[in-house]
Amino acid sequence: MFQRDFVLHGAQGTGWFLFLLLVVALGVLCVALLYRYERRLVPRPLGYLLLTLRVLAVLIVFAALLEPVFIWSVDREKTGRVVVAVDVSQSMETADRHASSAEKLRLARALGMIGSEETSERLDRWVEAFENGEEPEWVSPAEAQDPQRARQLAAARRENLEGVFREVEQLPRTQVVERLLTGGESPLIEQIDDLALLELSVFAGETARTEPAALPDLISAPPESLRADSSDLTQPANASLTGNADAPLAGIVLFTDGRDNANPQQQQLLSRLRGSGVPVHTVLIGSEEKPKDLAIAGIDAPTTVYQDDQIVVKVSLRTAGFEGEPLTVSLRELEADQAEPANQTEQGDAPEAVLTETVTPGGPTATVEFPIEADELGRRRYVVDTDVQEDETRDDNNRRTFSFHVVDDESDVLLIEGEGRWEFRYIDAALRRDEHVNLDKVVFRQPYMGVLPDTFFPRTLELPADVVTTAETPFGEFDAVIVGDVASHQLTELGWELLDRFVREEGGTLVLIPGRRHMPLAYRSPVLDGLLPVQDLNAIELTGEDQKRPPTERGFRLQITPDGEAETMLQFDPDEIENRRIWSSLPGHAWGLRGIAKPGCTVWATALRPGDAPDLQGERENAVIVQQYLGAGQVLWMGIDSTWRWRHRVGDEYHHRFWGQLARWAAEFKATVGNDFVRFGPERPTVEDGEDALFRARWTEQFLRRFPDLTARAEVTRIDDPDQIPVMAVDLTPVETRPLVHEGRASGLPGGEYRVRLIVENADFGGQEISTELTVTERVTSELSELSANRNLLQQISDATGGRLFFPHQVYELPHLFHDVTETESLREEVSLWDHWLTLLLFCGVLGTEWVLRKLNGLP
Repeated sequence: MFQRDFVLHGAQGTGWFLFLLLVVALGVLCVALLYRYERRLVPRPLGYLLLTLRVLAVLIVFAALLEPVFIWSVDREKTGRVVVAVDVSQSMETADRHASSAEKLRLARALGMIGSEETSERLDRWVEAFENGEEPEWVSPAEAQDPQRARQLAAARRENLEGVFREVEQLPRTQVVERLLTGGESPLIEQIDDLALLELSVFAGETARTEPAALPDLISAPPESLRADSSDLTQPANASLTGNADAPLAGIVLFTDGRDNANPQQQQLLSRLRGSGVPVHTVLIGSEEKPKDLAIAGIDAPTTVYQDDQIVVKVSLRTAGFEGEPLTVSLRELEADQAEPANQTEQGDAPEAVLTETVTPGGPTATVEFPIEADELGRRRYVVDTDVQEDETRDDNNRRTFSFHVVDDESDVLLIEGEGRWEFRYIDAALRRDEHVNLDKVVFRQPYMGVLPDTFFPRTLELPADVVTTAETPFGEFDAVIVGDVASHQLTELGWELLDRFVREEGGTLVLIPGRRHMPLAYRSPVLDGLLPVQDLNAIELTGEDQKRPPTERGFRLQITPDGEAETMLQFDPDEIENRRIWSSLPGHAWGLRGIAKPGCTVWATALRPGDAPDLQGERENAVIVQQYLGAGQVLWMGIDSTWRWRHRVGDEYHHRFWGQLARWAAEFKATVGNDFVRFGPERPTVEDGEDALFRARWTEQFLRRFPDLTARAEVTRIDDPDQIPVMAVDLTPVETRPLVHEGRASGLPGGEYRVRLIVENADFGGQEISTELTVTERVTSELSELSANRNLLQQISDATGGRLFFPHQVYELPHLFHDVTETESLREEVSLWDHWLTLLLFCGVLGTEWVLRKLNGLP
């Protein structure tokens, strides 16, 4: 609807309007008096013209002071958007054979497989009977008076229903969704499209838009880009924000089983969905009954171990439906060139089980432990499996493979501290008790009573006289040097210069742990500044009421970034969801130093301020644990001095594991293959199927100066290929912020063992072959660990967003929610005339004409 209005803002006040009238009257009076005076000097026509111009000028001023405004308003209708999202993750491939009879009957009615208007009441009675655990009354007394006829009719109806149940049991959840949306004379998807602007999408770990015609193909064969081995219920809400901006979002409808494994914090998931600002309606697909399914949920095994270590591999089982039944779990070692078996019935010539354990679960989960002797060097590959049990819902989650690398080495660590603070004592205890860590310590300031020949810990650090004449630093024998809160007079600038050489030239790992008194805030060292991966440090210190809370609620907590989650050193559990939960539950810290990560550094953990968004910029501006490569080595910044707090109520479990993994990580880094010019290897020696493998070459600065035009690539071959034909060649290119580092990514490598060779051109490399190994394992997720539909989560999502939870037999009610999704938008435009340029032009034109006429006729 189009409307026009003319408004005088200056006339809305009576007093002001009367004042303007008085002023105009005085102005007209003055003009009239002037006219009487000039009438004797000019001809009558000219006098009238001047009078008209002057009165017109007064009226223009009067009109401007009235502030006239033209207003145009247009009402425009905008149809709302409705996002319909279908879950296509692996759990949605489940056929709910374990569903209860009531669930099967309701689903069959929803899909139109049974029922009509005449039989509706009878089917309602049957559903009620099944829910009460009773046999339905197949034939009512009013239907058949003859007993024999009643028995025949009851048998026929029972047989018909059992046949319908058998059909329902064969339908995967994705096909159920497809039928609900596209089946019937008036498909649900068309009804919604008639009422609103429909945006159809499919999602799993990622999301993708689609059209109704393409939905069946996407459901039957989801593309790899969707990451079907993961479920993220926030994906449709995130994608809806990038939809048609001209159409308001009216609602989101999720067809899903409610199994989200990408958001370990449920409140965070609800907060993200609530942030969409519209109701999120959920449709529960699948049975709420616990399926009878045996699955290997996770394997806890190290990625690198030392020779002659005895490691314990922990296998977590999901045992729903098998409580109280003895189950056999087997662990087999695979030969280097042996393909992974598809399941236990296809083992072929696989060697006999290394170990077999029998467990009788008392609940829905169980754990089995296998001790393994790491007696042989190299990559060791194993497969853990269980027999496929009768009546299992799925038989594709009973096997998993894993591998670890056995190295003939130990970690040599030097721990340097100013005094014996709590952090030093617990790190010392953790590393000293590790059989494969050789620990040296220096504590500069410690009490000495003269009873013993010397202090308990060494208190001096022998350094050479200068750096120039030193061929090798005193730190060269160590894999890692951990520096704590040392004063500048204890570790002088010479010491920092030697540590700089230890990192850049000798390929060592330097770990910096800050202190409240000295390092790094009290230093004025350009060498230390160059080693630090962070800048603009600021202290986080919590005092007062916060420190009076229980230890589990006290202090600030670290938030692991996606880069940190990928680091094996920061993994407390092989399952990424459980690992996030552990990190979020660790006790907080009362003090720390966070800063801005320097370009080229990798942030592993942050401490965000309240209200800060966990985005990339926020992570880099609030970095607490940061890693950077320098020359041939690396520096790790630990912005906290209280990892010992992680021992609260769990003892050594996480604290010792963290520092033990750090020592092995440093030793493995220094042992990376290479020569005097380069260190080369994959970022991680083991990646999962579908994950990119990152290859990295770290050159010395002198070598790149000699050969500035060198090119490098990584050639990948299968270890079991007798011809060693490369399956992939990856170009290594300089990293923009780290010119000494060349990187390249290999995508799409199938599972197996690979040898990766470094090929260098346009440089004298000495002819030495530099190669390493890479293992690609099957992707391990918790997607198939729990297969029952999660009604509770979907109900919480609907309640939190103002939506509604639907069951399949209720989806016909969905279109009623979108009958009124059209919004009326009023577009209003105002044109003020009083300050318009045309008004000024008219006023100046009138006055200018009046002035010209006066001057031409000799008037003053």
